[in-house]
This record gives sequence, C-alpha cells and structure tokens, in this order.
Amino acid sequence: MQSYPLQFRKRPNEGDSLARHIKKKRPVDRNLPPKIEAFIPESRLYTELNEFDKKLDATIMRTRLEIQEAIGKPTKVRRTLRIFISNTAADQSESGQQADEENAFEFNSGNAPSWTLKVEGRLLDPPIPTKKAQPVQKFTSFFRTILVELDRDPNLYPEGNIIEWHKQAHSGDYDGVEVKRKGDTDVNARIILVPEYNPQKFKLSPALADLVDMKLETKPQVIMGIWNYVKHHKLQDANNMRLIHCDEPLKKVFGVEEIDFSQLPDMINQHLARPDPIVLNYTIRVDREFHQSTNAYDIDVELDSVVRQKMMNVVSSTPLQREIMNLDDKIVQCVQSINNSKIKRDFLTQFAGHPIEFINKWIASQARDLEVIMGDSRVNLEEMRQSEFYKQPWIKEAVFHYLTAKAQQRMQELLNAQSNQGSSS
Repeated sequence: MQSYPLQFRKRPNEGDSLARHIKKKRPVDRNLPPKIEAFIPESRLYTELNEFDKKLDATIMRTRLEIQEAIGKPTKVRRTLRIFISNTAADQSESGQQADEENAFEFNSGNAPSWTLKVEGRLLDPPIPTKKAQPVQKFTSFFRTILVELDRDPNLYPEGNIIEWHKQAHSGDYDGVEVKRKGDTDVNARIILVPEYNPQKFKLSPALADLVDMKLETKPQVIMGIWNYVKHHKLQDANNMRLIHCDEPLKKVFGVEEIDFSQLPDMINQHLARPDPIVLNYTIRVDREFHQSTNAYDIDVELDSVVRQKMMNVVSSTPLQREIMNLDDKIVQCVQSINNSKIKRDFLTQFAGHPIEFINKWIASQARDLEVIMGDSRVNLEEMRQSEFYKQPWIKEAVFHYLTAKAQQRMQELLNAQSNQGSSS
C-alpha cells in the first residue's frame, strides 16, 4: 500500500494577523477621551490645537482646489526668442584667412574637408526687469520639429540633403542643434522650425479669422470667440438657447442656416490648420573658419508664468504630503496609546475599590462574550456552576416541564415500538 506524506496546514501567527489588520485599516481617531482633562488639565491645549488643525486642513483643501482650478486656466508670459545661425569650416584646401610666415607651408592634415552648421537661440531679458526668478527654457523646447534642407547634388552626397530633428517625450532640451557634413563648397541651406504650442494652437481660415478677429489660437478660445459673436449679435433662438440662427458672416463660414451649439466643435475643424512653420535661409560658407549670418531672427514665444509654476509645485509637492501623513500617523498612535492607558487605569481603579465584586462582574462579562463567540446560548455557563443558580423560583417549573417532555418522548417511543411489532406479525 502506497503511503502519502501527511500535510499540515500552518496556523497563522496571531501577531502577523494583527499586523495585517492594522496595516489594512489605518486608525484615524485623533480625539482624546472625554474625561482625560480631569486627570491631565493640559490636554485641553491639545483639543484646542486639534480644532485649529481641522480648520487649517479645510482652508488648505479649499486653497488647493482653487489652485487646481487656476492651473486649468493657463496664464502665459510673452517673451522674445532670438535665433542665431552660423557655421564653421575645417580641413578646407583653401582658406580666405591670411597665414603668417610660420604657417605658410602647412598643408592639409589629410582629413576630408567638412563644415558644421549651428542653429542656436536664447531668450532675451524682459523689457521690465523683475526680481522673480524667470523660467529657464532652452532653444529646442520651443519647437516640435527642426528640419534642415541642403541644396546639393544628391549624386555627389548620397547621405541625403534633408536632416530632421523631432522632439521626443523623454529627451532633454538643448541650447541649439548642429549639423556636420563633408564638403568644400558653399551650400545654400533652408532651415524650417515647427513651433511647439502647449496647449496646441491652430491657424484659422481667412473667413473664420475675420469673424472672430483671431489668426492663431487654441480650439477652446476659437469656440469662445464664436460664442461671444453669437451673444453680441443675439443669434440664439428664443425657445432653444442652444440653437444658433446664422447671419450672413456665419453662413459664409459654415454654409448653413442654423447650428446646434453641440455641433460647433466638429464644424470648426475644417477651418483649423497647423500653424505655418518658420523658414530661414542661410548660405554655408567654407572660405573661412567661422561664418555667422548678418541677421538675427526674433520670434515671440509664450512661457508659463512664474506664479503658475509655483502653484504647480505646491499642488504636486508629494514629499511634503508624505511628511504630513507620517506626522498624522504618529499623532494617532500617541492618542491610541493615551486611550489604552486610560482604559488600564479605569480597570485597575475599579479593581482596587471593590476587588471581589469587580472580579465577579468581569468573569460574568467574559462568560457572556464567550457564549456569543461560541454560539447563541441563553444560560450563563459561569452562573450554572454556582449553587444559588438552582435555588431560583423558576427551577421547579423548569424541572416539571423537562420531566413532562421526557415522559412524552418515552411514551411515543413505546407506541412506535408496539406498532412496529404488530405490522411485522
């Protein structure tokens, strides 16, 4: 006979179960026992401090909600970004620079001639100086895509004449971009900068731009402009306020007689397009080691205001919130320790005053709790062990009913037995 090893189920440790229960259900009671002031008068200060803390928490929560609402309405600061374009040349066979007598007989080092194109930019200082710390943003953070198109013979340069840079989600920002290629002749370059807007902006069609007096704006602002136009000219239906009766300018834009306001976001999509890129032309010269464009290009950019950045830092201050939660847990633990100490003191005080009466009541209480745990029982097991329990007036009646029930049960058993014998015979 094949034998199988016995398997035992390990009983969970009581301490582990208690730890899991405490971890699952965090205590949140921060109030001291109501009678603790009679023993410690200074505890009134903690109660007042706790009330003040509740008011402070309510104020902080209300302020955080107001900050979150303000963050939802982006506030931008307009600044000027100045762009510089230059190039360097290396290992060229001929140079326009004058050489002194010591370098007059130097020859090429043997490396292939090359040039490096640089597109850089920096923010100009605001016209009105301010003591607030201005946000620091680098050149590439303002653009979604940067393309460089070179006017060269593709048969002589098979590596391609189009260089692209795309902004990645997790890549860093830089003060500029560089393009290095081989060559010993001047090259015409076309630099295309595609701006990055946050939130996204769109170019409006000429008809819609004339209607709302906007050329480049976000979609919510365009809808708001149309809504202001409708309210100003009173084009809403008297019975259905969501229905818009189009006048001639609106008919020219949308081509319909009536528009439901819920359809407006979809209808304006055909009048929105991507913003025009910024195109800069530059000639890469190799007749000198360094060459810079005679022009600097200024473009307007938008930055998040310093106040908005501070508000975002306040809302997203996770370490500070974690520290506050840790302090709250410590306060709750201290309050629980005080509650446990008061319970122990009351227990020992009652025991010291009337030991026998207290022990009897305590044992009876524990017995009732044990009965509740073990099952529904109407008789106290601890009281049944005492002789006084059987001297009560209802005992005789209970014994009479018990004996009567037993006699009836016995009589029924005898009748059943006789009926079974008669049937078998």
